[in-house]
Amino acid sequence: MKHFQLAIIAGTLAASTSALGQPLNYSLEADVAQACGAFNGQASAVDVDFGALANTRADAQIERRAGSITYRCNNRNGFTRMIASQNGGFMTLNGDATTDQARRIAFTMQHTGPNGFRPQQLTTPLVTSHRDARGAGDFLRGSDGMVLFRASGVQTPAQGGAPATTSVFAGTYRDTVTITVTAN
Repeated sequence: MKHFQLAIIAGTLAASTSALGQPLNYSLEADVAQACGAFNGQASAVDVDFGALANTRADAQIERRAGSITYRCNNRNGFTRMIASQNGGFMTLNGDATTDQARRIAFTMQHTGPNGFRPQQLTTPLVTSHRDARGAGDFLRGSDGMVLFRASGVQTPAQGGAPATTSVFAGTYRDTVTITVTAN
């Protein structure tokens, strides 16, 4: 009798297995594009106006805050940042490239925060590599700092009864500083 019951149970299991048929599998996948960049809450282009430098002595500097900057990157290997001045760390007359000292005004850039740097003139591009060394996802959340620019005055002292003048020609002086962030 026990032998007969075992055969019935085995036959029932075989029938129920064949009734289930093929298993169904779901294969899940998602793609997350790389997103790395430098962001300023004001805009993608920020104007920095030093005003009338003719009224500022040549041995003095004017400081302007250019807001905050946030670096975000979702690449686990971090990113490379390049900061470059179009005119090599000088505002030039009408923004035209020149080496003529009478047509350019030196400036420095400073960046505070964990990815910052001390004031420096951008005579060559500043290239640095950044990684989330602690593994805490700092760049996923964003790493912040303030940006400051300083420009030298251009007023020269009065001499021999003549009034003060400037060390550069009159006009509008310009430069563009670009921050580029590329995933490593």
